[in-house]
Amino acid sequence: MNEQPNASWMFVRRMGMIVHLSPVTTDFFPSGLYVKAGQAIGIQVAILPKPYHALAQMFDAAEPVSLEAVRKVIHDELGMWPEEIFAEFDPNPIGSASIAQVHRARLHTGEQVAVKVQRPDIRKHAKWDLLAFRILMRIYENVFDLPLTFASQYISDQIELETHFDHERENTERIRNHVLTETPKHLKGGVAYVPAIHSSLCTPRLLVMEYIEGAVRMTDVDALEKRLGLDVNEVMNSVCEVFAAQVFKWGFVNADPHPSNVLIRRHPSNPKKHQVVLIDHGLSIPLPPAFRYQYLTLWKSLFTNDTEQLKAVCKAWGVDLGEDGFGAQMMGSAVLLQGWSGPGGRKRRGASQSREMRGAHGGRHGTNREDVNGSEKELTQEERMKRDLEIQRKMKETVKRFLQNYELIPKELIFLGRSMRIIQANNQALGSPVDRISILARGASDSLYEMTIRQPSLIAASSRLSPNGVAPAHQLVGQPSLIRRYLNANVDWVAFRLAIAGMDVAFGRRGLFWGWLWLQRLWWRVTTRLGLLPSRQGRGEEKVGSAEGDFMQQQVMDMAKEYGVEIKESVFYG
Repeated sequence: MNEQPNASWMFVRRMGMIVHLSPVTTDFFPSGLYVKAGQAIGIQVAILPKPYHALAQMFDAAEPVSLEAVRKVIHDELGMWPEEIFAEFDPNPIGSASIAQVHRARLHTGEQVAVKVQRPDIRKHAKWDLLAFRILMRIYENVFDLPLTFASQYISDQIELETHFDHERENTERIRNHVLTETPKHLKGGVAYVPAIHSSLCTPRLLVMEYIEGAVRMTDVDALEKRLGLDVNEVMNSVCEVFAAQVFKWGFVNADPHPSNVLIRRHPSNPKKHQVVLIDHGLSIPLPPAFRYQYLTLWKSLFTNDTEQLKAVCKAWGVDLGEDGFGAQMMGSAVLLQGWSGPGGRKRRGASQSREMRGAHGGRHGTNREDVNGSEKELTQEERMKRDLEIQRKMKETVKRFLQNYELIPKELIFLGRSMRIIQANNQALGSPVDRISILARGASDSLYEMTIRQPSLIAASSRLSPNGVAPAHQLVGQPSLIRRYLNANVDWVAFRLAIAGMDVAFGRRGLFWGWLWLQRLWWRVTTRLGLLPSRQGRGEEKVGSAEGDFMQQQVMDMAKEYGVEIKESVFYG
């Protein structure tokens, strides 16, 4: 877009060359945290240049630690050698990841366990690795002219906590308690499971937990269907429901839910059913009740097209959406990871037929190119270029405005957004078999209902969330009576669910949009064969709702190209 390559473009291209020329091994990534960084990049391959795609192979692909080093860590932590502690200890690791590797063992009581052993000296390297990360963020801040360092210390602290297995043990026990005692009704019967921890054998560098037999990665389609005989659609549906419970109900979310951390096995009590096994909770982020209530309110506002409520939530977070509607459109699209434009917008869906393309809020989708084959043709190439440049300039200004009051922005949004993106990527890896947005929205509506009933306890906490003391997003005054809260909760729940139902009717698996699209194509085929219409050969079928039909989406892709980043269209469909 610029007349000559800018600094940011050159920087990204050079980094891409480094990755392209370097093997993905611990020779290039001397510390486990570099592998962790590679995993974080790898899950985002849809938005990165091709040289980065090699990093997608880094899940559980780190170079194994030697057996002698493993034995020494165990002895240093427990004062005994593995053969003294365990009846059996497999010298070959069953997994070697960024911070630790896992060995299978058997206790003297006969229980099979997984022994997670921290890589030697990982903490020593972590200090310098994370310092390098903060420096890199400072460079990015200067290159892209955006305030990116405001959260770098928070991110560093959270990642550094992953090297403390006592922290992971506490996280695991917490999420296990949620799964066992606070399960939503649709997850009853043990749909989700968290392995038990053997606390007496755990230390800051050693974690011993229940071994899960016969489990596979959630994205291993062949193993799911052929070996376990499970339905991929049902599996992904349950994964999304479990994730919705973490975010909206429990307020404790795994920020690293990549495929190796979400395992699937046959249900122990019903082999015809599946069970979602959640492991590796080192990077789990608590979501305070006040923040969670506002985040739920934000989701409701997106589905019910309540832009005023959306602005109120964002104002409490220090984010100025502006008055032109463009900021609200960008915020909605960022939260849902799909296009959103609010009242008067229109949603269109891509020709790839991915059901993940069905977004939210009753079929409203952000596009100012409503008539792709009409008014678009009236513009000259120069006029289109000028318009596109103006939109991109507007987008950049909006992002900068979002970050003006960055000290007020809840930092939980960083890892929450990361989790959302990884769940989206997992769904994409399975071919997008379920409507992620609708599943999450139903979980949000139920949790918002529960929190509204318990509203008085949130008022003080919500006001504290905003440092300037301004009333928070839900704009509540006083403490309504129980009857009033009950009525409000039911009205909001019905409105939320009606919006979701409207979206399902329009864009569900058997929705009106897909029926219309099927009839349109059937009509075209019949009339073409009868010779009533000319063949479309050579010019292709109409791209109904592709990236060309979603103007907001196209502008995001174009703006990324200016920074040397090519975003795949599929990234908007997860």
